[in-house]
Amino acid sequence: MSHIATKKQFSRNLVSGWFLFAIEVGIAFVLTPFIIKQLGLSGYGIWSLMAGVIGYMGLIDIGIRGSVGRYINHYMALKDDAAVSEVVGTANVVLTALGGVILLVSFVVAANFSLIFPKTPPELADDIMFCLPLMAVGLWMSFVSSILGNLLAAREATYLTNNYNVVLLVLRAGATVAVLTAGYGMRGLMVVTVTLGLVGMVLLLWTVRRIFTTAMPRLVGFSIERLKEMWRYGVASFVSRTASTLANDSAPLIGMWLLGPEAVAIYSVAMTLTQYTRRLIDQANSAIFPSVMKAGAIKDLPGLRALYTRFMDMSFAIGSLIFIGMIVFAKDFLGLWVGASYEAGGVVAGILAFGYLMQSVASTAPLTLAAMDRIGTTVKIGLGEAFACVVLTAALPGLFGLGLAGMALGATLPRLFSNWALYPRLAIQIMGPELKEDLLRHLGRNLLICAGVLGAFLAIHWATPSRTWPGLILSVALVTVLHLFTLGGRYQAFPALERFNQTMHGMVRRFLPGGGT
Repeated sequence: MSHIATKKQFSRNLVSGWFLFAIEVGIAFVLTPFIIKQLGLSGYGIWSLMAGVIGYMGLIDIGIRGSVGRYINHYMALKDDAAVSEVVGTANVVLTALGGVILLVSFVVAANFSLIFPKTPPELADDIMFCLPLMAVGLWMSFVSSILGNLLAAREATYLTNNYNVVLLVLRAGATVAVLTAGYGMRGLMVVTVTLGLVGMVLLLWTVRRIFTTAMPRLVGFSIERLKEMWRYGVASFVSRTASTLANDSAPLIGMWLLGPEAVAIYSVAMTLTQYTRRLIDQANSAIFPSVMKAGAIKDLPGLRALYTRFMDMSFAIGSLIFIGMIVFAKDFLGLWVGASYEAGGVVAGILAFGYLMQSVASTAPLTLAAMDRIGTTVKIGLGEAFACVVLTAALPGLFGLGLAGMALGATLPRLFSNWALYPRLAIQIMGPELKEDLLRHLGRNLLICAGVLGAFLAIHWATPSRTWPGLILSVALVTVLHLFTLGGRYQAFPALERFNQTMHGMVRRFLPGGGT
């Protein structure tokens, strides 16, 4: 089925996303202390504040960016090139107009920054006036780049966007060190950021033109019908994401009120750790997004069912390593990383990781609902989750005295209900009763695998010392190799891991009596 990504395409897009994520984390880990030292604590604080202000201004699009990919894939599956051009042209014109509004607002905010934020150091006023409008320009470039990136994703070429971003990240890191060492400060950092943003946008435009050739969509155009379509979907998507953010971020706010700043600090560190690991699954979600949207557009129910079980298996395969690893090793890692006082966050990380692992049951159901024009259902579920998270996060630590564990349970239990009781039922309704038998069979097998993985990881944790960095690294290396060796066949989307698994089994057979014959 040409509208569904092949194993090679999916693997290439996903692995490149993981590699980009690893580079982002590594560069941020190394570069952030250097930038703080060069800009000073006040300068870095103002830089971060300006980035936050511009980020909030970006909400002006009310989800249009999030709807572009849905409708590009939708109309490409229907082979309606005219509608694809209308989506791209309309989105580009509207987002550019909104970018112009943001630029004007940024000049006003920059001129009155010290009035809005009275503790702004006076000596940074000129830097703010220089940087804030350029940040607005950078936001506009990210608008355009997101449209171009969605076009590449629709052709299963997300790996090109990721590869470009890796190169640009490395260049940005080197240029940042150069300009800050030379004493150009915040302005130099801003010029580097905008220049490389422009380079990235031009690279994407050139690549899109090369891939689409004569089928290149128009970048300038306007259709009120497409705008209404994107706006409706975008608003629903925006509300859903906002509800999800509320569900995620309510625990620290409520925890501050009930348990105090120390508990919030421990919870926040554990939450950040699990969210980083969650991004590995999010990358997979992004990689499979075009296939689900296209299959939904042409009502390919067998294709949607295949994607559901395929993505469930893959999510459990990846999650049984990273999330069960988090359950077993988070306490030791937090103690070594940020100190013994944060080991209590191990319970938090374990509960959150368990919840993320069990989200694999829902698989592609939320994406399928969106593809079948039922995103309103996901909005209702998201709002219900957010409300339940707030109520439970307040009740479990406060009324029931469960402390940090109660905060984590409050954030996890509503999602467990949605992902086990609601989304699978909705998926069967949409994709047909044929899904039910496959879903139950795959789910049972995956749960047995997770139970086995948990037992193996606990045994390795018990047998190897993990209270020191060398011991922890050894333990994690052992569980990773064991996982890939025993479950390599589950990684059918990753040819490289399949080959690794075959090689490892071949090596073992050669060492067994008669194995070489």
